Amino acid sequence: MTITQLATTDTVLGVIKRRVSPTITLETDGNPTYSLCAKAMGIAHSVTLSSDESAHEIFKWINTLVGNTKKFIDGTYHKREEHKQLCVEEFVYRFNRRRSRSSLVDRLLNTCVQSTPHPFISTRGVQLGLACESL
Repeated sequence: MTITQLATTDTVLGVIKRRVSPTITLETDGNPTYSLCAKAMGIAHSVTLSSDESAHEIFKWINTLVGNTKKFIDGTYHKREEHKQLCVEEFVYRFNRRRSRSSLVDRLLNTCVQSTPHPFISTRGVQLGLACESL
């Protein structure tokens, strides 16, 4: 998810190009910005208006996800205006790992070891670096 200040065609198109495969069908609520973006990218576009009978079923999980995101941010971070993008990224991280069986500590340790640079390891010598990387 990406927070944008304005939902202009250029802004939305930039986000869609970075995050959406050109082989999908963009299914939206009829906002003209999405139609222009779909046309610019040459992807299929399906519009479902909120007045359509099937709208509730089609957008059920999107509405649930947006509601859960707002609830998470309001419940955890009471001043969400200051760091909205970081809050949304944390929600996405937790949402994507909601069924993961490994513990948070295991994932954190694994991420720390695999990320670069390793300033502590590089300043302390190769043996420590090899010991940490074997975990």
